[in-house]
Amino acid sequence: MRAISAYSLLAALLLPVSSASSAATRLYPQPLTPVFDEADEQMTCDELNLEIARLNPQTYSLKPGFYDDPYHAASIWIGAIWAPGAWSYMAYSGVAEFSESSRMKDAENRIEALRYLKARRRCHD
Repeated sequence: MRAISAYSLLAALLLPVSSASSAATRLYPQPLTPVFDEADEQMTCDELNLEIARLNPQTYSLKPGFYDDPYHAASIWIGAIWAPGAWSYMAYSGVAEFSESSRMKDAENRIEALRYLKARRRCHD
């Protein structure tokens, strides 16, 4: 019975902290509201389409997944047999994947904002 009360006390102490967290410290991403510059507001429908087409390749990832990357297998094999320093490639790969994911997410958010602007102007007509 004492263990239940200790967990209840811990939950009671953590509840105000978790509910007071800001949007920047949330664990999972939340939907973003579109943000426009004045230059975006002055773009024509054709310019919006060109900007979306320019940003579209930045949403692609050419980096292979963990199990599809031959360098991962080589770094694990070489690290296990000869040089443990070869395992550092996996850390590099994780950093590269994080930066690539960030780039892709920024481009997707910008495309969504431009699509919202196109819809507001009724450019599809």
